[in-house]
Amino acid sequence: MMTPDWVTLRILLATAELGSITRAAARCGIATSAAAKRVQRLEADCGQAVVERGARGARLTAAGELLVRHGRAAFGLLARLEDDLKALAAGGLGIVRLHATTSCIAGHPLPEALAHFAAARPGVRVELREEVSLVILQQLLDGRADLGMITGEGALPPGLEGSAWREDRLLAVMPEGHPLAAERGLAFDALLGEPMIGAVESGALSLLLEEQAQRRDRSLHYRFRVAGTDASRCLVAAGHGIAVMPEGMVRPYERALGLRGVPLEEPWARRRLRLVARPAGLLPPAARLLTTHLLGGAEGIERPPPADADPAR
Repeated sequence: MMTPDWVTLRILLATAELGSITRAAARCGIATSAAAKRVQRLEADCGQAVVERGARGARLTAAGELLVRHGRAAFGLLARLEDDLKALAAGGLGIVRLHATTSCIAGHPLPEALAHFAAARPGVRVELREEVSLVILQQLLDGRADLGMITGEGALPPGLEGSAWREDRLLAVMPEGHPLAAERGLAFDALLGEPMIGAVESGALSLLLEEQAQRRDRSLHYRFRVAGTDASRCLVAAGHGIAVMPEGMVRPYERALGLRGVPLEEPWARRRLRLVARPAGLLPPAARLLTTHLLGGAEGIERPPPADADPAR
């Protein structure tokens, strides 16, 4: 099979987005007949159809979807190359696109780690974007992100590798005067009869809580669902319900808002945060530098003490 040329790939990507070879040709500035011939030639090279044509437009086959996924990654690498060359020409070392969940950004020392990295590597520009875990994984596969920081233990898609970064503990968050606030720990069952406050941005956490409730043949009763954790904390402080949040997003606000975070005693309430990327050999140099830094290979990152260290020191 011959490798598709860039023009044909652009046409296929536009067809996937627009649902029409005619509209894809117009976007790419090529005649419809020429675009159709390119797609036919691609199908001949593949030995199978990549586009199904119908009265309502064009739809990709499984082979077409595979080509589009790899095509997006290829164009992402080209865009990455252009960015890195521009950064190099300007005296820098490149750009790293880091996409991370809210829990990783707000509940752990990621901002501080990035500040240390910026001081140590002023020639590297880090572009940080906040997303939920599933979106981050897709952006890594599509080449729209270099590194991802996600929450959860699920299997990674083929082509991605993960490294443990941090752990966090989930707390039931309530006003100080709540009847459950005096407990040192809570079973999840204790929350199932309580009004709950949910935050949309905590996508992986919401799915985890729903899954645990379903395993008990129960459901969570949400009084309010809001976009972010700031609004969620305010609603809890006003007495509207209980929220479940990572410890790092609760402890700094307890005194100011009159909140109390009680640890959940379930094993799944301790979550693993992972740094995810393509294999190191496929990463640009700037992304490898940041990976080493975040995983403990640079100043500013916490490291476990040596095995023979005196714990009392």
